[in-house]
Amino acid sequence: MENMLTTTLRRAKSFLILALIALAIYQTNRLWFVNLPNSNFFTYISARFVPSVPERSREFVRPMRVVSGAGDGRFNVIYGGLMYEIPRVYFDTVITELFANGRLLSVADTDYQRILSRPVLVYEYAFTMPGGVFPLGFEQRTGAFLTGRGITGFNSVAIWPAFEGQGVRVFFMGDARTWEFALDGAREGFEFPVPPVSSTFKHFVSAALEGYEFLPPSSFVARSGEINFAYIPLIVTNPYRPHIGSGWQDVSPRVTHFFDNPATMNSRVAGDGVWTYSNIHTVVRYFDTDVLEYANFRPPRRQNITTTFLDDFSAAWAFIDSDPHVIHENEVFLTGFEARGAGYVFWFGYIVADFPVLMPDNWEVSSPDDILPAPIEVVVEQGRVVRYRRLAHNFRTDTTHGWLELNLDEFMQNREGPLQGLTLGYRISPRESHLRLNWWGWYAEAETYDDEYEEEEYLGG
Repeated sequence: MENMLTTTLRRAKSFLILALIALAIYQTNRLWFVNLPNSNFFTYISARFVPSVPERSREFVRPMRVVSGAGDGRFNVIYGGLMYEIPRVYFDTVITELFANGRLLSVADTDYQRILSRPVLVYEYAFTMPGGVFPLGFEQRTGAFLTGRGITGFNSVAIWPAFEGQGVRVFFMGDARTWEFALDGAREGFEFPVPPVSSTFKHFVSAALEGYEFLPPSSFVARSGEINFAYIPLIVTNPYRPHIGSGWQDVSPRVTHFFDNPATMNSRVAGDGVWTYSNIHTVVRYFDTDVLEYANFRPPRRQNITTTFLDDFSAAWAFIDSDPHVIHENEVFLTGFEARGAGYVFWFGYIVADFPVLMPDNWEVSSPDDILPAPIEVVVEQGRVVRYRRLAHNFRTDTTHGWLELNLDEFMQNREGPLQGLTLGYRISPRESHLRLNWWGWYAEAETYDDEYEEEEYLGG
């Protein structure tokens, strides 16, 4: 009886100690990080140190957009909400099954007319997805499933859902080559009723099916339909732009989340208008060109640490997530990356009102040689963010509707040759308070762009 009582008291004591530890962490979070809006202790730590596991792999394999068609030549294009939309859930289910039971059928030149001629879902990326990394985003131990079949990289994945007794087909498409896989046993539970798109409203058509020789066959062209297409203009806001006549105190509360201890933060305004906030390890600058820059000079906690690609991406995404003026206000997706030094540089873009917010021209930061190639840029070394730059703009929809005539023929009259790509999106312009929805076309051998509307007009309703 005495032993039982002793055991009970020991367990109660252990439980009390754990409860006090949890309370201490909670109080530390509340007291130390009270100036970190929309952040907490754990997010703050993960944004600055190496994550133990690549928790953000799901965001890495998120496509830029999903194109769906019922086989009748009309398509729907979805940009927004892809982390939770039903087509994305189906994508994850099919790819997981593919890695478990899929078999390679053929490797051939890409035949868009065949692939798009029946009910299909096309998941497109804004960059070349590495075949050796993609499976890791689905909890595979290696990327050998794709690289072992010669798939070093691809730009999109097309899926034929189970249909009329036929199993699922999966197409990895990149550089005019396609790898076709079969999931013959995956019929029940793998159906996906792709809804037809009415020609009455805005829809998209395939350049390959329509025979547009001036466009890549992978392009999809918007049509307004029988009813004029109404779109919502965007209003540009900037939470960092100082008010005229204001002091540094008016801006500093918006950058304190970048510092371990905001009380150590110093500030100054240079003659060129650059606002600078710093301590011994961190420098945050706001440029007059509406660019915010963070730099971390803290030495690594451990030298020569080995991190994976997904570790570095996870650190980049966690850092963006800790910035209260980004993901909490607008949707973000990966537009590209490259290896650099001991890590990677990642670029991200925005999705607003189910269209991309485009920045096709390199944005000048401090000089013509100092440019920002995308709305967000994150440099990671050994799983740690050492540099973070972003356009200090946020976007919200206007309550006024604008109108746009989607006239491809009129747009193409001004083209100077075959286009490498064509899309529809909102264009970012310096000092522009409203963004219009426009055609964007770019050439294969030049960084020049066509814009259907050259004059600066606001298409208000």
